[in-house]
Amino acid sequence: MIKVFLIVNSSGKIRIRRFYDEVEFARQQQIEQKLVQLTSKLSPNSCNFFKDLDGIYDKKCKIVMRFFGTLYFIAVIDEDESELGVLDLIQNIVDLMDKIFENACELDVLYHPDKMNALIDEIIVAGIVVETNIMDIQDALKQQETQIKNK
Repeated sequence: MIKVFLIVNSSGKIRIRRFYDEVEFARQQQIEQKLVQLTSKLSPNSCNFFKDLDGIYDKKCKIVMRFFGTLYFIAVIDEDESELGVLDLIQNIVDLMDKIFENACELDVLYHPDKMNALIDEIIVAGIVVETNIMDIQDALKQQETQIKNK
């Protein structure tokens, strides 16, 4: 299960945040701050996953990070979730962003949070990955957009 999903820019500003467990707001901020600090220690070319030995979220969890363009994609997952599966999930999200925004960048995330939130909500529900087929997700997002326009 995914516990936390963040999209953070290279300056450390959080652009998208999702907590899939009930966590107090003060604790959420603490977790976010520690995860952002981790990104500053990583090289942009690295693809990283490691155990949460520092207890940023929970010592039983793992942290998966991937850097694309100017954005870090960070997921905190439980011990049953596959690190490689989450890396594939991040790649799917980036591919979908490219299809929706045509050469996606941080500004797309910043200026279209509604589309980004819908995209993530189509893929992850309550911390569980429910859809990974890019075409199905794209169709669902188009249907949502059509319904919004028809109102």
